Amino acid sequence: MAFFELNGWPLLITVTAVTVLLVVVTVVVLPRNRRPGLLKYVLQFACLALVCVLVLAACFLKMNMDNQWYSSWGDLLSDGGGAVTTTNAGAAFAAVTAVKELPRAQYTAAQTDPARNAAFGSQLDSNSTSGQWVYLKIPGSQSGITQDATVWLPPSYLKEPERTYPVITAFTGFPGDVRTYTQAMDIAQHIRENVADSTLRESIVVIPDVYPGNNDTECVDSNHGKWETYVSSDVVSWIRGNLRVSTDRDAWATLGYSAGGWCSSMFTVRHPEIWASSVNLAGYFTPMYTKGEVWKTADPAAYDLGKVVAREKPDVSIWFFTGGEDSISVKAIRAFERTVSAPTRLSSNVSQTGGHRVALWEAQLDPSLEWLGRTSPAFAAIPA
Repeated sequence: MAFFELNGWPLLITVTAVTVLLVVVTVVVLPRNRRPGLLKYVLQFACLALVCVLVLAACFLKMNMDNQWYSSWGDLLSDGGGAVTTTNAGAAFAAVTAVKELPRAQYTAAQTDPARNAAFGSQLDSNSTSGQWVYLKIPGSQSGITQDATVWLPPSYLKEPERTYPVITAFTGFPGDVRTYTQAMDIAQHIRENVADSTLRESIVVIPDVYPGNNDTECVDSNHGKWETYVSSDVVSWIRGNLRVSTDRDAWATLGYSAGGWCSSMFTVRHPEIWASSVNLAGYFTPMYTKGEVWKTADPAAYDLGKVVAREKPDVSIWFFTGGEDSISVKAIRAFERTVSAPTRLSSNVSQTGGHRVALWEAQLDPSLEWLGRTSPAFAAIPA
C-alpha cells in the first residue's frame, strides 16, 4: 500500500506519532499506577525499549528519504538489484585485441625504491604479498590545496621495481569515507580477484580527499577552492612523480560512487588528455550541491557534461551503473545518454530494482573492472 511506502512521509509521520504517544504513556500514564507488583516496571521497561527502537526507526526513515538508500520494502529485504539491463551510446566498444605494454620510464630512486620516499614514511611492509594501503598528504602548488590521500600499491609493486603500472583515480561519495573503498567495498580484493582471473592488470589506486571539513566541493574550481585543478594538476603530477605509472592516457582511469561518480566522469570528460576511461557508480552529470553549499564557478555550463560531450565529443569511455529505483541517477543517465555520440563511448547499466546504497555498487565492482580490462589495452591482463 502506497501510504506505508518505506521512503514516504506518511510512514515517518506514523512512526513519529506512535513514538510520542509511547513517551507520554511511559512518562505520564504508567507512573500513576500505584498497584504493587512487578508488572508495571516490566511495562515501563518495555515501553522505554520500544521508544528507543522507534526513535532509531524514525531517524533511519528520514535519512533514507534524504539519501534513497532503500527505495521500497522489497529493496530493503533484497540482497541485490536483480537483472541488469545494458544499453550503449556513442561509438561501439571494441574488445582489446592487443595488450599495451607500459614501458619503464626514467624513474627516480624514490620511485624504484618506495622505502626511500618520505611521503610513505615507515608504512611500507616489504613482506606484504597482498598489496597494501598507505596514507599520506598530497600538496598542491597549482591549486594551493594540500589534502589527505589514500594509495593502494598492488602485490608486485615493491618486488618489481622496474615495472610500470596503470592507475585508477578513485573518489568517494559525499558525505563519504575512504573506508568505503578500503573496507566496505574492499576494492583491493576485487582487483586481486580480477588479476587472478586474468581479466585485469595489477593497478595502483589513488583516492584523494576532495571534501575538506566535510564540505561538498563537487570537485569543481570555485570560490571555495580549485578542486578540479588540485586533482587534474597537483594530484596527477604527484602520482607521476612518486609512483611508477605511465603517462599514456589509456593507463589512466577514474572511478567513483554517488558524488564521486560525478567527479569520476567529470574529470575524464573534461580532461581526456589525462584519463581515457571512467567508472561511474550511481552518480550524475551536472553538479548536485548539498543544500546551502552551492559554490560559484566561473563557467557553470562547463560542468554540464551533457553539453560538453555533445559539443566536444571527447574520445573517452564511460561505464555507468545505477539501481533501477535510484530515481536521481536513472534520470541523470537517461538524459546524458541522449547527448553522447562517437567517438565518446557510454555503457549504461541499470538493475531491475535497487536504491542508492553501497551494497549494490560493491556488487558491480567486478563487472566494471572486467569492462576496464576488456576495453582498455593498458588495463588488459598481460598474458602469462
